[in-house]
Amino acid sequence: MGTKFRTMLAPINRSTGDGRRFATDSISVADTPFPFEWVRERQGGHDGAVAVGVVQQAAVMSVGKAIDQGFISPEAANRLGLDHSAMGVFGQGELFDDADRETMPQLAEDVATVLHLADQGILGPSVDLDSFEAVPVEVGSDVPVTWDRMMEAEDKGEELKLELLITAGRVRAGTLVTIPAFVETSAPLELVKSEGDATEATAEQTAALVASIATATWTPDATMFEPEPLTGLTEVTYDWERGKVFGHIAPHGTCHVGFRDTCVTPPVDPTGAYARMHRYPVETADGGIVWAGRLSVGGRHPELNLTASQAVAQYEGKTTAAHIVVREDAFGFSINGPINPALTEGERLVLERRTATGERPVSGDWREYPEGLSMIDVLALSPGPRQHSEPGFPVTTYVRNGRQVALTASFGLGALATKATSPAELQAAIRATMRAENERERALAALREAVNVDKAARAAEARAALAAEIESGSGAAARECEKEG
Repeated sequence: MGTKFRTMLAPINRSTGDGRRFATDSISVADTPFPFEWVRERQGGHDGAVAVGVVQQAAVMSVGKAIDQGFISPEAANRLGLDHSAMGVFGQGELFDDADRETMPQLAEDVATVLHLADQGILGPSVDLDSFEAVPVEVGSDVPVTWDRMMEAEDKGEELKLELLITAGRVRAGTLVTIPAFVETSAPLELVKSEGDATEATAEQTAALVASIATATWTPDATMFEPEPLTGLTEVTYDWERGKVFGHIAPHGTCHVGFRDTCVTPPVDPTGAYARMHRYPVETADGGIVWAGRLSVGGRHPELNLTASQAVAQYEGKTTAAHIVVREDAFGFSINGPINPALTEGERLVLERRTATGERPVSGDWREYPEGLSMIDVLALSPGPRQHSEPGFPVTTYVRNGRQVALTASFGLGALATKATSPAELQAAIRATMRAENERERALAALREAVNVDKAARAAEARAALAAEIESGSGAAARECEKEG
């Protein structure tokens, strides 16, 4: 059994340091268990998060009720200055410090680091949401700010203080960070250790764990890489009994809805063999070698402005959920390969989770090489804001000097949901998004007006022609009118 923890995951109706706020009655909690993660390094948002535990119970309640039910101690609540009537999201669960260090060295090292940092009081939790909805408001208000209000303030020389009010969202994961968005969750992670629990790894133990990562492997049967006899588009499927993953990560010809006026489809591999993807020699049970790629799990795609080598380096820090071979068949882009038998319960939960639309969120990553855009990894997306946690196509792209240089098959929401890390950045994102939406609405209104004018003009022409025929007493239309009286 691992170390138990309890904590407030997020307060309700309290502003974050970067200008966000959960509205009252806006947040729900997904069914437990769900992942408890840790962000190894600050990449923006919760990018790079890896599972280090599991949230076994979670609920939205008052601080007083959370104390009564054991979700937080009175001492922690007092230390953080929490009013007992204040609302919040609370969770309790277990860290994976009971993981076998021989078979899961990376997980053991991660949890040992988390335990040490939490014991020093420098880790606090945040949350990852799905079904995310938000509106821009003035600070302290629940009324959405309008473009007219922004223009009025600008004309008067006023500077509106804006924040993003989250009006709907479901907590799908808790994530430990060094700088939580909410002051109330700065360092409330309470560890509840029982006698005989393991303590943090020493420097020598950590070094040994790092050294052992290279030797941690498994030898699958070569047939695991062979394609399944699929008769149509098939969602990514985890056959735990056989230990194999298979299915399609994208269909042929799917349009990227992030582009309004064009259709960007998944790139066909320029090498014809996914050579950039299949860069790992996997030894099989019969003594042979299969060159394969990885299905990774943990966090989100690396930033789209990174080079191919930088992005590959970041994927190397994620957990290998499976070794896979990518192929193009009659239906789309398929994967086949053996599942890593050392996956944790939390990592399996990430693989098995579904989005609000019922899809398993698996997303390819293509980067620029001399021969063109080449796939380098496939990622099982962790829970979180919609632009990072839902599968493509839709996709988000990055364009440099007019050419596409990166493509990840995950959802995109635009400037309002990007990684603003300060109130100024968030307010700039809100203004930019509202300006773009206003321009779009004006363009649509102009188009509707033009269509209406055209319809009116054509109707007037038809009426004039009909009147002329009736007046002359000739023509089929006039005769039909006379028959009808």
